[in-house]
Amino acid sequence: MHAKVSDVVSKGSARAPRARFVSFAFRTVPFGVAFGALAVLGLTMPAVAQPSGASTAAPAASALPSANNNGAVTTVVVQGGSRSLFKIAVTPPVGDSTVANQVVETATRDFTLSSMFQVLDPKSFTANLAQEGASIEPSSWRNVGAEGVVKGIVTPRGNNLHVELRLYVVSRGSDPVLKKEYDVAASAVRSAVHQFDNEVVKYFTGTAGSFGGRLVFSATTGRGQKGIFSIESDGQGLGRLQAVSNVALAPAVGPGGVYYSGGLTDGSYQLFKVGNPAAVLKHAGLIFGVAFGGSKMALVISQNGQSDIWTGAADGSGLSKVTNGGLNTHPAFGPGGQLAYVSNQGGNPQIFVDGKRVSFRGTYNMAPVFCNDPEGQKILFMGRDGGTWDIFSADLGGGNMKRLTQDQGSNTYPACSPDGRMVAFFSTRGGLFLSNPQGQNQQKIASVTGESLRWEGN
Repeated sequence: MHAKVSDVVSKGSARAPRARFVSFAFRTVPFGVAFGALAVLGLTMPAVAQPSGASTAAPAASALPSANNNGAVTTVVVQGGSRSLFKIAVTPPVGDSTVANQVVETATRDFTLSSMFQVLDPKSFTANLAQEGASIEPSSWRNVGAEGVVKGIVTPRGNNLHVELRLYVVSRGSDPVLKKEYDVAASAVRSAVHQFDNEVVKYFTGTAGSFGGRLVFSATTGRGQKGIFSIESDGQGLGRLQAVSNVALAPAVGPGGVYYSGGLTDGSYQLFKVGNPAAVLKHAGLIFGVAFGGSKMALVISQNGQSDIWTGAADGSGLSKVTNGGLNTHPAFGPGGQLAYVSNQGGNPQIFVDGKRVSFRGTYNMAPVFCNDPEGQKILFMGRDGGTWDIFSADLGGGNMKRLTQDQGSNTYPACSPDGRMVAFFSTRGGLFLSNPQGQNQQKIASVTGESLRWEGN
């Protein structure tokens, strides 16, 4: 299925989103009737409209910043400072060759995507792997510039496999600094490798990595149709999730599964959970999006031509409105319970956190998400610059704004890994990309594009 992305996601979804500067008679025409099919896209690309009764002009916005990196990554933040990329060798485990190759491929991809390691070319290895077995001769690896070596053993154990993986630091000698064992089905070997790779990251940084997680998003599947999709964070395992209708929007990972907004034949939009054909929450108006954070839920609810953010408990109880009029969309919770969203209450869509505007550069910013960057908590979002979109980051108060992408097509809908070390986004360069929080080490992981990208666990 992964090889035929076009079979499950329309090629039309690869087009860059376009701003829709449209004026609607919100005060006299019901929202669902006025928008028609465009109501489906209301959450994805909010129209710019002055809130009813508002007369305050938007403050003049300064230009968006330019990117100041060349795309390469040469250092990584570690405890107490930074250092150059760690040179690591990944060798095939002793045992079944097919499984061994899978281990090498998975670990190599994880370490490459992490922006923390320089994975050495196996052709450069001079060590006698058969003679070393699961141990190492430090001098053999030191000679090829390796600072670390990953080795392992795979053996049958009943119907499962026993996978033992080890990390050696060459300067520490021939004893492993990290050893983990996993008993898994043959189909779960990749999962075991992801777990080990997360432990390797933790060994060096103190915080585990986020390999093996998944991302969810919506994508165009046909004319006027959208579906919900899931993909693993290394680009494997693309699949379409079951939805109640062929108009499914804005997925988010919440208690026990994936939630989304489903458009029904009667014109309503309600909140659903994948695997449950009945709406898990109904509310007056149209539900166009959801976010979860800790014990809280945030909803986008459209009523009487306005869309507002409502918050309550994660089960949908105790909902109260936290915005008041205009177009308010894209809620996202931060690790401290902060609530970010997009609002046009000042005239143009901008990023707000807990009711306070935090983006003042650029005239059209949207799709915020919090990112636990090792260099400090950030907020990521997409901003329009001319006819294209790019990914930006800023401090939670809006300062220190940086540009992660530039002159690389349109780049949209950022999502941040739970450990804050990887940023995912869609690009018109042809798919789903990962980079580090500075926009460096951009790697295409899948030929799929869409909207409302969310990373499980963040």
